Amino acid sequence: MNDAVQFLKDYIWKNGFEKLSENPFSVYEGMVKNCKNGSGIDPKTARLVLVTLLSKTHEMARKGLSQEEIVDHIQSEHCLNKKAARDIASMYLELFNDENKKSWDDALESGFEDFCEAEWTIEWEGTCDWHTKYGRSFPCSAWASLTVNVEDKQKLHNHLASELKANPFLSEDDIYGILAKEIEDGLDEDMQEYCDADDYYEPVWEDFAGEGTYESEERWKSWGLEIVEFTGSGDIDYEP
Repeated sequence: MNDAVQFLKDYIWKNGFEKLSENPFSVYEGMVKNCKNGSGIDPKTARLVLVTLLSKTHEMARKGLSQEEIVDHIQSEHCLNKKAARDIASMYLELFNDENKKSWDDALESGFEDFCEAEWTIEWEGTCDWHTKYGRSFPCSAWASLTVNVEDKQKLHNHLASELKANPFLSEDDIYGILAKEIEDGLDEDMQEYCDADDYYEPVWEDFAGEGTYESEERWKSWGLEIVEFTGSGDIDYEP
């Protein structure tokens, strides 16, 4: 059972507690994959973990219920003999022992705190077509470099509330990835809107960062970010 405990411990560090209940089959799939790689996890154990996650057995151990209470629950829900039920109960109790719970408590949102102490730069590139009133289209390319830091931690925490609830152990790089994706998606939309704003006058890409991104910049500020530097430009390809 030690290999199963270690797998579940690592899974929690990577995905948070919620995923155990929300997607137990992904836990099972990971265990099965490890079985095939010779990790030492018994396939039967993987199957028992799946069904006991479905019946929320792990939550009983996390709340500190006794071994006998958990054994009774497992036997009632899954009709296992007492030895098998006791083995699974012991596994969950070992997973949620005082040492592990303290480690998790100490690490809660530490990645978020680390992110808030640093300055971050996002490099973006985008493409779109400028459609003229004469029925021709010209490919456009643009780039931007955005450097931000955190001005209001509470606003950023509110913006990331669902992600932090799902996994309070997100690293600073995880949080950077989430925000970078949102910012890049927004810039893609900004570029398309800026490109389509006028079908007679070509887009002036030197003015895109600022003129074409005003609403996005206001949105980033509403997340609690401060814009340290924001530069960008672009080009139109007139070649046939």
